[in-house]
Amino acid sequence: MAKREISNNSLAMIATVALVGILASAIGFFSPDYCTVPQQDDWTSCEAIAQQRNIGSIVIFAACVIGFALSITKRRKQPRD
Repeated sequence: MAKREISNNSLAMIATVALVGILASAIGFFSPDYCTVPQQDDWTSCEAIAQQRNIGSIVIFAACVIGFALSITKRRKQPRD
């Protein structure tokens, strides 16, 4: 029986953590319509916060896709015993 070696797949781990980040972002969905307090000039606006969260979600999603894609291609290129 062939002995299988356990390997550390860092790309898949990073992608999994990014996937959890996407789920957390979806749970904590932020909409500028939720702002009930009048905005002050020296504070970040609700629209800016919503835009930053959207950009962050896109970056996390890209990290997830790239991590899983590289992990899968790396695994397919390895010779099998």
